[in-house]
Amino acid sequence: MQKLRHARIRRVKQLLKWMPRKGNLERYPVIKWFSKAARKRPYLWSFKVSSCTPAFYFGSVVAFVPLMGVQLILAFVAAIFLRANLPIIVGLQAISNPLTIAFLWPLNFFIGRKIMDFFGIGTELNPIMSGMNATFLGGIVLGLAAGACFDLFYRLMVHEASKLNLVRRPKRGNRPRLSAAASPPSPPPPPATDPGESTPSAKVSE
Repeated sequence: MQKLRHARIRRVKQLLKWMPRKGNLERYPVIKWFSKAARKRPYLWSFKVSSCTPAFYFGSVVAFVPLMGVQLILAFVAAIFLRANLPIIVGLQAISNPLTIAFLWPLNFFIGRKIMDFFGIGTELNPIMSGMNATFLGGIVLGLAAGACFDLFYRLMVHEASKLNLVRRPKRGNRPRLSAAASPPSPPPPPATDPGESTPSAKVSE
């Protein structure tokens, strides 16, 4: 059990190595301008579920839609207003990069076009506007789906970690108590004296 816990901690540290932290904010082209303000907001560095859930969803949507060049700005502003985890919401922007957009944007267009054709919307627009709307719509749908997957996986990790903590730390009520037989014996009571028997000091005085 202890080895499994240490292995998970190592995997988390390896993952966080590629995410922004308080000590390396100056490496990021836009966030470095607001590094002092970011360090003063503790909720940006909280890994509670309430802070990670909006980071997963909004960060995934921004990463999938075609907003190359302004993703970090939007992610940083959203992290402040949504009180979301900054390392996660910024780290997710690595999904879309010059190597992956050649696959992501056509996939966005395909998904968005299918949805628009299914509901019969956007047919009156010209091909350029219709294609842009389809790409954005597909990116939003895929981003929400990816955010849901990330959020579910993170909640499972938190649940497993809580179970490990319960195994390692038993409740106070379950701690073994010393029984009466195991308690140290009490000292014997002092011997009772006879009221008619005189004490040695009385005999000397007589």
